[in-house]
Amino acid sequence: INYYELLHKQIFELCYYGNGFIQSDVYEMPVKMRLFYYNELLEAKKREQKQNEEAVQKNKPRTKVR
Repeated sequence: INYYELLHKQIFELCYYGNGFIQSDVYEMPVKMRLFYYNELLEAKKREQKQNEEAVQKNKPRTKVR
């Protein structure tokens, strides 16, 4: 993946999943700041996924094998 593709992937994901970012702001954002927000978004989504998986496991019916 080249830089151009990575840049636009980050812009898309921050705008689509980031709730409040707009394309022009992310495009003009300093690289270090954009990377910070992108990494924070990734970590938040990982935590969200883990919480969802734990909730599913908690709500699974437990059957006893005889």
